[in-house]
Amino acid sequence: MFTCMVVDDEELARERLTRLIDQRTEWKLVAEADSYADAKQLLQDLRPQVCFMDVEIIGGSGIKLATELSPVLNTRWVFTTAYAQHAHKAFEIEADDYLLKPFDDERFNAILEKLRKRLVLSGPHRDILAVRSSGNVQFIKTSDIVWIKGAGNYLELHCQNRTYLHRESLTSIEQYLNPASFVRIHRSAIINIHYLSAINSELGRYSTLEMANKDEVRIGHTYRKPLFQMLGLDIGE
Repeated sequence: MFTCMVVDDEELARERLTRLIDQRTEWKLVAEADSYADAKQLLQDLRPQVCFMDVEIIGGSGIKLATELSPVLNTRWVFTTAYAQHAHKAFEIEADDYLLKPFDDERFNAILEKLRKRLVLSGPHRDILAVRSSGNVQFIKTSDIVWIKGAGNYLELHCQNRTYLHRESLTSIEQYLNPASFVRIHRSAIINIHYLSAINSELGRYSTLEMANKDEVRIGHTYRKPLFQMLGLDIGE
């Protein structure tokens, strides 16, 4: 499943894009935003594979935001706007497309299909991870990782019976983990959903995940909704 986000300061425009995305089972909308500040925070937190963004949004320019975040995100940009004159700036930052309003459903669906093919070709995801430990290099299957805790430039790779310390950032490892298995649920945590045992309630809120190795991992507030959507759950905010 491919993840995407919609940024537009017009509610009707967001609703239409959401409807078109929801019609495609291989796509998952993880967030919507109408302002520069909200979009920036959500993009940094959720790191969607694709962002459909209006050029003019509340508080700033969509192109400026994409330019700012492109060096640190592996997100593809599609700009949706009524203004043709910004196209050259969009393609300067290697946008995947520039969608002029008004556009029809067929045009948007064609873009989704083009993006799907490009994302498939940009793989493959890594199945084996080389971890340096005590002067040796050990190879572990990414499918054996239960969850990952980030701490700066180091990671704790929690497996069923052992935890490995690995020198890499959470942002870096996230780029090549299979998104069908691994999902960010906190600024400092990624879980393998195949090892998810339970979602625990605290003071009436579902805020902690219990993993197969008995570890408990807290869910970050901004990650709750996309996580529950991915799991097909409707258990409130």
